[in-house]
Amino acid sequence: MPQDAIRDASVVLHLEVSVAEGRREDFLDFCRRAFPVYESVGGCRMALYEDPAKPGRFFETGYYAAPADYARAERALEEDPVQAALIKEWRGLLAAPPRVSVVHRRALLEPKA
Repeated sequence: MPQDAIRDASVVLHLEVSVAEGRREDFLDFCRRAFPVYESVGGCRMALYEDPAKPGRFFETGYYAAPADYARAERALEEDPVQAALIKEWRGLLAAPPRVSVVHRRALLEPKA
């Protein structure tokens, strides 16, 4: 998925997470390993953002080219044993359950003349 595809993503997944105390570096190492696996399904670009005002608070963001790409990625999380193992490992790094939101791009309304 090309870099500019982030701007044009049709579906965006936001995972707001709090990393367990003392596990920041483990979490960053995990993301370095896991993001390429998630992206390998196709039509996805992952990004990680950190809140400088709140240590341990991160936003994992998945940018999907189309709704079908998001659906395929969700299936892979359930069906692919490698991804299932990654999710289990990920949960062990968190201090609390993640806050999850999925948003879909909508066309802007054109002003009436």
